[in-house]
Amino acid sequence: MKRFSFATFILLASLSSFTFAEHSPETLQQAIAKISLKDHDAEQQALALLSSVQQQQQPALTAQALLFVMRAQRKNRDFDGVKASYQKLALMTEENQLYKAHAQGLLLLAKSERMIDKNDVALKIIEQQALPLAKAHAPELLGNIYTEAANNVALIPDFEKFEPYFQLAIETLKKEQDFKKSARMLAIKANHLSSYGNIKAALPALMSAIKEQLALDDKSGLFLSYTALGTLHHEIENYQQALAYFQKARDLGHESARNLASLNYKMAFSYYKLQQYDEGIAYMDNALGYMVNHSSKKDLATVHLGKVLIFIEQQNYIASLSTLNKVKALVKDVNSERVHEDLQTSFANYYLAVGDIPSAVKSIQASLAFETTHIAMNIEKYETASDIYEQAGDYAKSLFYLKKLREFEREKAQVKDEQRVFQQQNEINLLNAQKNTALVKQQLLEKQNQVQLQQAEQQKLWFYAGMSALCLFALFSFFYLRQSQKKRIALEQSKLVMALMEQKNQFIANVAHDLKNPITVIQIHLEALKDGMVKNPEQAHDILSQRLAELTNSIEDLRQVSLLEMGALSLNPEALLFKSWLQQEINAYRPLVESKGLSFRVSIKLEGTAIVIADPGRLSQVFANIIKNSLRYTHQPGKLTIIARQHQQTVELLIKDSAPAVAESELNDLFSHSYCSKKTQAMSTQSSGLGLYICKQIIEAHQGEISASLSNLGGLCINITMPLADE
Repeated sequence: MKRFSFATFILLASLSSFTFAEHSPETLQQAIAKISLKDHDAEQQALALLSSVQQQQQPALTAQALLFVMRAQRKNRDFDGVKASYQKLALMTEENQLYKAHAQGLLLLAKSERMIDKNDVALKIIEQQALPLAKAHAPELLGNIYTEAANNVALIPDFEKFEPYFQLAIETLKKEQDFKKSARMLAIKANHLSSYGNIKAALPALMSAIKEQLALDDKSGLFLSYTALGTLHHEIENYQQALAYFQKARDLGHESARNLASLNYKMAFSYYKLQQYDEGIAYMDNALGYMVNHSSKKDLATVHLGKVLIFIEQQNYIASLSTLNKVKALVKDVNSERVHEDLQTSFANYYLAVGDIPSAVKSIQASLAFETTHIAMNIEKYETASDIYEQAGDYAKSLFYLKKLREFEREKAQVKDEQRVFQQQNEINLLNAQKNTALVKQQLLEKQNQVQLQQAEQQKLWFYAGMSALCLFALFSFFYLRQSQKKRIALEQSKLVMALMEQKNQFIANVAHDLKNPITVIQIHLEALKDGMVKNPEQAHDILSQRLAELTNSIEDLRQVSLLEMGALSLNPEALLFKSWLQQEINAYRPLVESKGLSFRVSIKLEGTAIVIADPGRLSQVFANIIKNSLRYTHQPGKLTIIARQHQQTVELLIKDSAPAVAESELNDLFSHSYCSKKTQAMSTQSSGLGLYICKQIIEAHQGEISASLSNLGGLCINITMPLADE
């Protein structure tokens, strides 16, 4: 990244102070929010803004600016700068009691320490400072803090703390409803378990993570999980399957160059293990391509040394030496013992391969001078040392390092065993806890049974004592209740008959009113025609025809009701393709709906082969009644929506319209033949009001269901469900 000179920075800070001096706290807050870590000069922007907020004595904004500076410095791998910025933040936040900002600063500091492999230091910062502060003053940060603790514990590794920290991180993130991050932590946990050799514990965790990420459609999380699944198969030497999962992750198109570099590096090693060296080199080059401008010198060196390993196997010694010298120049000023140790071991392997044993001895001695706790690194180093000293004829040292190699191999096996034992101990503890819970429940049930037995004995005594009195009372009550019951039944029957009579009278009154309206209009127009008082005879004839049609419709509705109540409704059922029938009905009514000024929307999600056993004529009658109801009552301009969808054993049809709606208390009465809504009874609807009653009877005759609810459009929604025919 291009650096600014000190003079340039002073000039920028002074200009920025002048620029931001007139800003209010709100505009300063907005200015901080606008700075992005992707900006090449993000750190300089933040430092300039920091100068401004410090002049205005805004502690909270100063803390935010300092936190952003720390993030920018960490991205630029300026770890000394991160520590210096944290010291300023710590003083300022303690003085102003900005505990949350202080905890955020500690979290950033721990992440910086982890980036330079100081995992013990990072964990100490988390446990001794960040966690107590967050628990007391900023519990909303606990999910991220437990996550950082788990990452460091896994890298140390500390098996005793591994399971508790990961469990705390996952559970806390779920409580914070950060489900994507909790699933990713499951995947990270599984990745570490597989690297420890605990495949049995790793696989279920990884499967759980993938299941959650698929449900959340979290492609970034799935990338990490499929990569971890590939790593797991690589660890058990199933390299072809590892490559399949790596490719699956690659196909997701992850946007992070760093993660894509790591994935291609892993793929290269799987190809290396399969002795497909050309593919291995190609994927190493892919990894390096993703790492340009995005990675540290340390990471670049690691990938180049991976290429050296493959070049040596290919006996391409010119490329091996060229790459080794490139890495040597690259890491000259890198402060990482592990990188220099790895470089010297790679030089030793190269010199051993080309037969330059003195140089090999010199390189392996330089590598052995570094002390590391990394078991895999020690195993590789001591194996190379043993081979080199054997070639040099120094069999004592060769045997010495061979013994050291066996010790570390045993230690590696012991570590895996300890991890497995620890996992098994957790499983045993869980089983014991479940067993103890079961014992407590059993004891509680036994006590409850004893109490119930005692109560049962007492109840038995009272039962026998009361039975005698009850028998006498029962004999007396029998004769009395028998007479009372006869009177009550007669009274209830009388009330039911009266209610039916009243309902019938109301129905007849409604029908008489509906028939009287068109008859009155017809009578008036006939008299006017007879007396020669009509100026427009054609219009009068149209009105007469319209009223006669209304009268005919009302009489037909009455006939239908009579058939229904006598149980004489005839059906001609057939296998009906429901989607085809519905589209035909919609097309028939579309011009009428649109002519009434209504917006017409249709959504059909049915299979073309969906079949119902039904009388198409009767279904068309139902559809017509509901559509015409909507056209009568919906205010213009209005909306009419038809939705059809298919379920496992039924098809569902919803017909929705816009205002006006009926009262919610009236919904259950809409399908009664004697009912009329209070909101529509004063409207001239040209309807007998029997339509929905007839619809209900027809649908139920087809073993279907029909109901009404309030529409989200502001009117009514009629819901019809019909059973699908058996295949």
